[in-house]
Amino acid sequence: MKAYFLVLPLLFFSISKGFAGEPAESSLPPVFVTATRTETPLRQVTTSATIITAEEIEKQQAETVLDALRHVPGLDVVQSGSRGNNTAVFIRGSESDHVLVLIDGVEVNSTTLGTFDFAHLTTENVERIEILRGAGGTLYGSQAIGGVINVITRKGEGPLEAGLSLEGGNGRSHRQALTLRGAAGRLGYSLSGARLESRGFRSVNDDYRNLSASARLDYRVTENAGLKGFFHFAKSDLGLFNSNNFASQPDPNAREASIRYLGKLEWEHKILRNWDYRISGSFFKEHIKDSDDVDGCAFFGFPCDFRSRDRFRPRSDTAEVQTNYRFEHWGTTTFGVEYKRRSASTSSGIDEAIGNTGYYLQQQLQLLDRRLILIPGVRLDDNQSFGSAWTPSFSAAYTFAGTGTRLKAGYARGFKAPSLNELFFPPAFGCPAFGNPNLDPERSWELNAGVEQRLMGDRVEIGATYFHREVTGLIEARPIPGDPLGCFRAENVGKARFDGVEWNLGFKPLPSLAVNAGYTYLDWDTADGKLRRRPRHRGSIGLNYLRDGWNVNVIAHLIGRRDDFRAASPFGDTSKPGYLKLDVSSSYELPWKAPFANSLALFGKIENLLDKRYEEADGFRARPLNFLLGVRARFGGT
Repeated sequence: MKAYFLVLPLLFFSISKGFAGEPAESSLPPVFVTATRTETPLRQVTTSATIITAEEIEKQQAETVLDALRHVPGLDVVQSGSRGNNTAVFIRGSESDHVLVLIDGVEVNSTTLGTFDFAHLTTENVERIEILRGAGGTLYGSQAIGGVINVITRKGEGPLEAGLSLEGGNGRSHRQALTLRGAAGRLGYSLSGARLESRGFRSVNDDYRNLSASARLDYRVTENAGLKGFFHFAKSDLGLFNSNNFASQPDPNAREASIRYLGKLEWEHKILRNWDYRISGSFFKEHIKDSDDVDGCAFFGFPCDFRSRDRFRPRSDTAEVQTNYRFEHWGTTTFGVEYKRRSASTSSGIDEAIGNTGYYLQQQLQLLDRRLILIPGVRLDDNQSFGSAWTPSFSAAYTFAGTGTRLKAGYARGFKAPSLNELFFPPAFGCPAFGNPNLDPERSWELNAGVEQRLMGDRVEIGATYFHREVTGLIEARPIPGDPLGCFRAENVGKARFDGVEWNLGFKPLPSLAVNAGYTYLDWDTADGKLRRRPRHRGSIGLNYLRDGWNVNVIAHLIGRRDDFRAASPFGDTSKPGYLKLDVSSSYELPWKAPFANSLALFGKIENLLDKRYEEADGFRARPLNFLLGVRARFGGT
């Protein structure tokens, strides 16, 4: 009997228990910050935006941010194997290094690769995840050609509240998480720590360990001024079972260990009723160690015995000043200056740093009783490597009174500065330098147009968006002319076009039952006609039932056929079949209170319920059926 029958009673009993009544839910309208750098009600955002709240994360029992992102329209999440292995996110067909990732507003993209690895980012202290689909270069500069993902930490308020959760499952997987949040006088605090471990699902070297901690402190100096502090830490260690994919055999000893730190200090001050500013300084640094002991290299055709030890230390430092001036109820002007220094030290020989100063100006206009919203903006970046770049944008939205119909449209330009690897990667393995210091930035422009419709007293929400994006100067690895070893160098030679449609539906047939569905169609034109690891068709269907302390969440992910690089010999291109992945989670809050806790809840989760065999990246088999069962206790609070 398969292991998931241990969880099914909890899931199906919760469904049968719940249909007795229909409670009403009440919640405050969600606020979106990333699109304008100011707090804006989600229904007034003029670009393609999605919010994943802490409540939604808990309903899914998502331990990591990558799990929470999988159902968002326009996003492709690709993990190269088991838990902890490298995970990339693509937005609307973009490259993964065209997606800017922020944690509490701090850029965390690697300075060497340009990407962010989502494998180790956990959710125990996340307030919400904001996703901006489409270029955000006017406010955020480089890296934001495809979009922006901003992970925001919870704020401490009210009496002390503590949470403790313990869970375990197959593959010797287990997780423990502790949270503390509240306020003491003028100080608000939110703290968390978690440990996640798994022995994995492969024969050897598939284990994973993650230790994470985060903290947010908000100190109210006066009624109109405050100081915020953020800190994040993550330490991980995993076995790279698939490191020998090129040889079609498992790797018994390849390892990756990493430590990541993030710190930010921010001062906010409201000078007048309609004028405020903030000053912030932050850093993000990584220390990554890869190791592999190879005994014999028969697959190369000659004997060898060597040890590989690689070290990477990327770092980003940022200082920023932003001010906002509000003209009564019809306009907000935002101006900011940002200095960013990206640096890296690697065992391959890179020891470089690049500075960039950005100036951005944005005007929000709210006219006709806020039914018409216009947002023009422009940014100037001065980069010591590639010079200056202008990135203008304009977006608008109009709501038809009394109809529930809203139209949105936008235009934006963007650029992506070369990564330190692309600029400075030194000679290696007998090849000349891959890095090319003469590279230009990749540049893009895009158009978006969409419609949103609300029906039946907002119980039904339908949306559709068309997007068109063109990218020039794409940086690709090209063969070096005349090189006998067939070595490569980074060159500005690529061009690509992306067209697509995103469709989403939200429906509440009962106050206790919510249905959500999304679908993305993507078309492209690239140099070789292929777009690897991004399907033409993808979608998801989710159901959530909440009643009398019971919660059931079911999400079906439907991924279409897609191209990929073949991981093993003979190398070349391959096509991966589509697949269906079904995830189910459930929780039940016990109707009685323990003497030591305000509330106790049992919860369970099954990923890949149908135990499908599939690969998100060629040669890297995804996890089979994986279940976790746990208990959650909350203490204090109100």
